[in-house]
Amino acid sequence: MEGQHNKLVRIFVGGLGESITKQDLHSLLSSFGNVEAVETIRTKGRSFAYLDFLPSPTDDKSLSRLFSKYNGCVWKGGKLKLEKVKEHYLVRLKRQWDEDAMSKIEHVSDKPATTDKLEKKPTKESLKTKQLYIYFPRLRKVTY
Repeated sequence: MEGQHNKLVRIFVGGLGESITKQDLHSLLSSFGNVEAVETIRTKGRSFAYLDFLPSPTDDKSLSRLFSKYNGCVWKGGKLKLEKVKEHYLVRLKRQWDEDAMSKIEHVSDKPATTDKLEKKPTKESLKTKQLYIYFPRLRKVTY
């Protein structure tokens, strides 16, 4: 968790109480860094959230301090469980599309302007040197 003070981190916050709002989470965790986005999910008897967190640029250990302080603590009727998770799938998908587009652009620009080998038509001499053998099983014959 150390050394990631300038990278956006996605955090799962589980065990939220029913009365907790996005604003509550934002105000609770903003002392350790910048909370970019909060996404809460509520189902029958379960409440959890995903948040995009940018650790404080001045404090290298702000992310580890956040986890040590709030992971397992009881807050507003729920026992918090914090975990570091993968980035949001839509963000990852967009990044991969952009990388693929850039690699295709680079690949096209690396090709030579003329492709003589592909455009060259076979000559009569080159066709004479190549032989094609076809075997007909019923005739038990090979034709050239």
